[in-house]
Amino acid sequence: MPPTPLSSFMDTSLDNDYHTKILADYPTSNRLLLSLFSQPNLNQMSIKQLIAWGALFEHEPATIRVAAGRLVKQGFLVAQQRGHYTLGTTEKSINQLAATWRHSLGKVAQWNGGWLSVYTAHLGRTCKQSIRIRERAFRLTGFKALEKNLWCRPDNLMETADATFARMVDIGLEENAILMKVEHFNHDLATSPVSLWSPQQLEKTYGLLVTLMEKSAQRLTDFDVNQATRESFLIGEHVIRLINQDPLLPEEMVDVSARQTLLNTMIEYDRICHPIWHEFVNHG
Repeated sequence: MPPTPLSSFMDTSLDNDYHTKILADYPTSNRLLLSLFSQPNLNQMSIKQLIAWGALFEHEPATIRVAAGRLVKQGFLVAQQRGHYTLGTTEKSINQLAATWRHSLGKVAQWNGGWLSVYTAHLGRTCKQSIRIRERAFRLTGFKALEKNLWCRPDNLMETADATFARMVDIGLEENAILMKVEHFNHDLATSPVSLWSPQQLEKTYGLLVTLMEKSAQRLTDFDVNQATRESFLIGEHVIRLINQDPLLPEEMVDVSARQTLLNTMIEYDRICHPIWHEFVNHG
Protein backbone atom coordinates (compact mmCIF):
# COMPACT_ATOMS: atom_id res chain seq x y z
CA MET A 1 0.00 0.00 0.00
CA PRO A 2 1.44 3.41 -0.90
CA PRO A 3 2.12 5.83 1.96
CA THR A 4 -0.62 8.28 2.88
CA PRO A 5 -0.03 11.63 1.11
CA LEU A 6 1.57 14.11 3.46
CA SER A 7 -1.14 16.66 2.75
CA SER A 8 -3.78 14.35 4.20
CA PHE A 9 -2.53 14.71 7.75
CA MET A 10 -0.75 18.06 7.77
CA ASP A 11 -2.11 20.58 10.23
CA THR A 12 -2.34 23.96 8.54
CA SER A 13 -1.60 25.77 11.79
CA LEU A 14 1.91 24.34 11.80
CA ASP A 15 5.00 24.91 9.70
CA ASN A 16 4.20 22.51 6.85
CA ASP A 17 7.56 22.92 5.15
CA TYR A 18 9.36 21.87 8.32
CA HIS A 19 7.15 18.81 8.82
CA THR A 20 7.34 17.81 5.19
CA LYS A 21 11.13 17.95 5.38
CA ILE A 22 11.17 15.62 8.40
CA LEU A 23 8.86 13.06 6.81
CA ALA A 24 10.78 13.15 3.53
CA ASP A 25 14.20 12.76 5.15
CA TYR A 26 14.70 9.09 4.40
CA PRO A 27 17.86 7.83 6.11
CA THR A 28 20.87 6.49 4.26
CA SER A 29 21.45 2.77 4.73
CA ASN A 30 24.24 3.41 7.24
CA ARG A 31 22.20 5.92 9.22
CA LEU A 32 19.21 3.59 9.26
CA LEU A 33 21.12 0.62 10.64
CA LEU A 34 22.98 2.69 13.23
CA SER A 35 19.73 4.25 14.41
CA LEU A 36 18.02 0.88 14.65
CA PHE A 37 20.78 -0.80 16.62
CA SER A 38 20.90 2.12 19.05
CA GLN A 39 17.43 1.07 20.24
CA PRO A 40 17.58 -1.19 23.31
CA ASN A 41 14.99 -3.64 21.96
CA LEU A 42 16.40 -3.73 18.42
CA ASN A 43 20.05 -4.45 19.16
CA GLN A 44 19.83 -7.94 17.66
CA MET A 45 18.26 -8.43 14.23
CA SER A 46 18.43 -10.75 11.27
CA ILE A 47 19.38 -9.66 7.78
CA LYS A 48 15.79 -10.42 6.77
CA GLN A 49 14.51 -7.92 9.31
CA LEU A 50 17.10 -5.34 8.26
CA ILE A 51 16.09 -5.73 4.62
CA ALA A 52 12.45 -5.18 5.61
CA TRP A 53 13.44 -1.95 7.37
CA GLY A 54 15.43 -0.93 4.32
CA ALA A 55 12.43 -1.46 2.06
CA LEU A 56 10.46 1.05 4.14
CA PHE A 57 12.91 3.71 3.00
CA GLU A 58 13.44 2.53 -0.57
CA HIS A 59 16.75 0.71 -0.05
CA GLU A 60 17.46 -2.38 -2.12
CA PRO A 61 18.39 -5.60 -0.26
CA ALA A 62 21.90 -5.47 -1.69
CA THR A 63 22.37 -1.95 -0.31
CA ILE A 64 21.41 -3.10 3.19
CA ARG A 65 23.72 -6.12 2.96
CA VAL A 66 26.65 -3.90 1.93
CA ALA A 67 25.90 -1.41 4.71
CA ALA A 68 25.75 -4.17 7.32
CA GLY A 69 29.06 -5.59 6.09
CA ARG A 70 30.67 -2.15 6.21
CA LEU A 71 29.50 -1.55 9.79
CA VAL A 72 30.84 -4.95 10.82
CA LYS A 73 34.28 -4.04 9.42
CA GLN A 74 34.14 -0.73 11.31
CA GLY A 75 33.29 -2.50 14.56
CA PHE A 76 29.84 -0.99 15.01
CA LEU A 77 28.12 -4.35 14.42
CA VAL A 78 29.04 -7.99 14.96
CA ALA A 79 27.94 -10.64 12.47
CA GLN A 80 26.57 -13.75 14.16
CA GLN A 81 25.77 -17.08 12.59
CA ARG A 82 22.89 -17.46 10.14
CA GLY A 83 22.77 -13.83 9.11
CA HIS A 84 22.10 -12.22 12.48
CA TYR A 85 23.72 -9.02 13.71
CA THR A 86 24.22 -7.40 17.08
CA LEU A 87 25.95 -4.29 18.41
CA GLY A 88 29.72 -4.16 18.27
CA THR A 89 32.00 -3.11 21.09
CA THR A 90 33.76 -0.18 19.46
CA GLU A 91 34.31 2.63 21.96
CA LYS A 92 32.73 5.12 19.59
CA SER A 93 29.56 3.11 19.09
CA ILE A 94 26.66 5.43 18.34
CA ASN A 95 24.84 3.63 21.11
CA GLN A 96 26.86 5.71 23.57
CA LEU A 97 25.39 8.99 22.35
CA ALA A 98 21.98 7.75 21.27
CA ALA A 99 21.27 6.17 24.65
CA THR A 100 21.94 9.42 26.54
CA TRP A 101 19.09 11.51 25.12
CA ARG A 102 16.68 10.55 27.91
CA HIS A 103 19.07 11.99 30.48
CA SER A 104 20.18 15.08 28.55
CA LEU A 105 18.67 17.59 30.98
CA GLY A 106 20.58 16.00 33.84
CA LYS A 107 23.77 17.29 32.20
CA VAL A 108 22.91 20.91 33.02
CA ALA A 109 24.16 22.75 36.11
CA GLN A 110 23.52 26.22 37.50
CA TRP A 111 25.21 28.91 35.39
CA ASN A 112 27.45 31.42 37.14
CA GLY A 113 27.94 33.58 34.03
CA GLY A 114 31.22 32.00 32.92
CA TRP A 115 32.12 30.53 29.55
CA LEU A 116 34.07 27.67 28.01
CA SER A 117 36.13 28.80 25.03
CA VAL A 118 38.22 26.93 22.47
CA TYR A 119 40.97 28.59 20.43
CA THR A 120 41.98 27.02 17.10
CA ALA A 121 44.04 29.59 15.12
CA HIS A 122 47.33 27.80 15.80
CA LEU A 123 46.05 24.57 14.23
CA GLY A 124 46.94 25.94 10.79
CA ARG A 125 45.35 25.36 7.43
CA THR A 126 43.54 22.07 7.09
CA CYS A 127 41.47 20.37 4.43
CA LYS A 128 37.76 21.05 4.14
CA GLN A 129 36.93 17.63 5.57
CA SER A 130 38.99 18.31 8.70
CA ILE A 131 37.24 21.64 9.15
CA ARG A 132 33.84 19.97 8.79
CA ILE A 133 34.78 17.38 11.42
CA ARG A 134 36.02 20.11 13.77
CA GLU A 135 32.88 22.18 13.32
CA ARG A 136 30.75 19.09 13.87
CA ALA A 137 32.46 18.63 17.24
CA PHE A 138 31.60 22.21 18.15
CA ARG A 139 28.00 21.84 16.96
CA LEU A 140 27.41 18.62 18.92
CA THR A 141 28.72 20.19 22.13
CA GLY A 142 26.86 23.51 21.84
CA PHE A 143 29.75 25.80 20.89
CA LYS A 144 29.36 28.83 18.58
CA ALA A 145 32.03 30.94 16.87
CA LEU A 146 32.48 34.23 18.75
CA GLU A 147 35.27 35.37 16.45
CA LYS A 148 37.31 33.59 13.81
CA ASN A 149 39.10 30.67 15.51
CA LEU A 150 37.44 31.40 18.88
CA TRP A 151 34.46 29.30 19.93
CA CYS A 152 32.47 29.47 23.14
CA ARG A 153 29.49 28.16 25.09
CA PRO A 154 28.06 28.87 28.56
CA ASP A 155 29.95 27.02 31.29
CA ASN A 156 26.82 25.40 32.70
CA LEU A 157 27.40 21.66 32.26
CA MET A 158 27.68 19.18 35.10
CA GLU A 159 30.76 17.59 33.57
CA THR A 160 34.17 19.19 34.06
CA ALA A 161 35.79 21.33 31.37
CA ASP A 162 38.31 18.54 30.78
CA ALA A 163 35.47 16.05 30.26
CA THR A 164 33.81 18.38 27.75
CA PHE A 165 37.10 18.74 25.89
CA ALA A 166 37.65 14.97 25.86
CA ARG A 167 34.16 14.51 24.46
CA MET A 168 34.92 17.01 21.70
CA VAL A 169 38.16 15.22 20.84
CA ASP A 170 36.26 11.93 20.63
CA ILE A 171 33.93 13.54 18.12
CA GLY A 172 36.76 14.95 16.02
CA LEU A 173 38.32 18.11 17.50
CA GLU A 174 42.12 18.17 17.31
CA GLU A 175 43.82 17.35 20.61
CA ASN A 176 46.05 20.43 20.42
CA ALA A 177 43.14 22.86 20.35
CA ILE A 178 43.21 25.13 23.42
CA LEU A 179 40.35 25.04 25.92
CA MET A 180 39.92 27.96 28.32
CA LYS A 181 37.51 28.81 31.11
CA VAL A 182 36.56 32.48 30.77
CA GLU A 183 34.96 34.30 33.66
CA HIS A 184 34.07 37.43 31.71
CA PHE A 185 34.10 38.84 28.15
CA ASN A 186 34.45 42.62 27.77
CA HIS A 187 31.17 44.33 26.96
CA ASP A 188 32.39 46.23 23.88
CA LEU A 189 32.91 43.13 21.75
CA ALA A 190 31.58 43.38 18.20
CA THR A 191 29.42 40.35 19.00
CA SER A 192 28.04 39.56 22.43
CA PRO A 193 28.46 35.86 23.24
CA VAL A 194 24.89 35.72 24.53
CA SER A 195 23.61 36.79 21.09
CA LEU A 196 25.18 33.78 19.32
CA TRP A 197 22.11 31.64 20.02
CA SER A 198 18.47 32.35 19.14
CA PRO A 199 16.33 31.34 22.11
CA GLN A 200 13.21 32.23 20.13
CA GLN A 201 14.14 29.80 17.36
CA LEU A 202 14.99 27.07 19.86
CA GLU A 203 11.69 27.53 21.68
CA LYS A 204 9.76 27.57 18.40
CA THR A 205 11.43 24.31 17.40
CA TYR A 206 10.61 22.74 20.77
CA GLY A 207 6.95 23.68 20.32
CA LEU A 208 6.76 22.49 16.72
CA LEU A 209 8.24 19.11 17.60
CA VAL A 210 5.95 18.63 20.59
CA THR A 211 2.90 19.32 18.42
CA LEU A 212 4.22 17.09 15.65
CA MET A 213 4.67 14.15 18.02
CA GLU A 214 1.30 14.65 19.68
CA LYS A 215 -0.55 14.72 16.35
CA SER A 216 1.46 11.78 15.03
CA ALA A 217 0.66 9.70 18.12
CA GLN A 218 -3.06 10.34 17.56
CA ARG A 219 -3.03 9.09 13.97
CA LEU A 220 -0.60 6.15 14.17
CA THR A 221 -3.43 3.80 15.09
CA ASP A 222 -5.15 4.69 11.80
CA PHE A 223 -2.15 3.62 9.71
CA ASP A 224 -1.11 0.15 8.65
CA VAL A 225 2.00 -1.16 10.37
CA ASN A 226 4.33 -0.08 7.53
CA GLN A 227 3.04 3.48 7.48
CA ALA A 228 3.07 3.75 11.27
CA THR A 229 6.60 2.37 11.50
CA ARG A 230 7.89 4.67 8.77
CA GLU A 231 6.41 7.84 10.24
CA SER A 232 7.29 7.07 13.86
CA PHE A 233 10.88 6.23 12.92
CA LEU A 234 11.38 9.45 10.92
CA ILE A 235 9.85 11.68 13.56
CA GLY A 236 11.49 9.94 16.51
CA GLU A 237 14.93 9.91 14.91
CA HIS A 238 14.66 13.59 14.01
CA VAL A 239 13.61 14.62 17.51
CA ILE A 240 16.30 12.53 19.21
CA ARG A 241 18.93 13.98 16.90
CA LEU A 242 17.88 17.51 17.88
CA ILE A 243 17.79 16.62 21.58
CA ASN A 244 21.34 15.26 21.32
CA GLN A 245 22.45 18.43 19.49
CA ASP A 246 20.68 20.86 21.82
CA PRO A 247 23.16 23.43 23.20
CA LEU A 248 21.63 22.99 26.68
CA LEU A 249 21.58 26.71 27.34
CA PRO A 250 21.00 27.92 30.91
CA GLU A 251 17.64 29.20 32.11
CA GLU A 252 18.98 32.75 31.87
CA MET A 253 19.05 32.32 28.07
CA VAL A 254 16.16 30.00 27.12
CA ASP A 255 12.83 28.69 28.43
CA VAL A 256 14.01 25.45 30.03
CA SER A 257 10.43 24.34 30.71
CA ALA A 258 9.84 24.16 26.93
CA ARG A 259 12.93 21.99 26.61
CA GLN A 260 11.66 19.72 29.40
CA THR A 261 8.28 19.42 27.68
CA LEU A 262 10.02 18.33 24.48
CA LEU A 263 11.96 15.63 26.33
CA ASN A 264 8.88 14.37 28.20
CA THR A 265 6.87 14.22 24.96
CA MET A 266 9.64 12.30 23.20
CA ILE A 267 9.80 9.76 26.04
CA GLU A 268 6.04 9.20 25.71
CA TYR A 269 6.22 9.05 21.91
CA ASP A 270 9.02 6.48 22.18
CA ARG A 271 6.83 4.38 24.47
CA ILE A 272 4.02 4.45 21.90
CA CYS A 273 6.31 3.63 18.96
CA HIS A 274 8.09 0.54 20.22
CA PRO A 275 5.06 -1.82 20.19
CA ILE A 276 4.49 -0.76 16.57
CA TRP A 277 8.10 -1.51 15.70
CA HIS A 278 7.89 -4.84 17.50
CA GLU A 279 4.89 -5.77 15.36
CA PHE A 280 6.70 -4.68 12.21
CA VAL A 281 9.89 -6.69 12.82
CA ASN A 282 7.94 -9.81 13.78
CA HIS A 283 5.07 -9.83 11.29
CA GLY A 284 5.52 -12.27 8.45
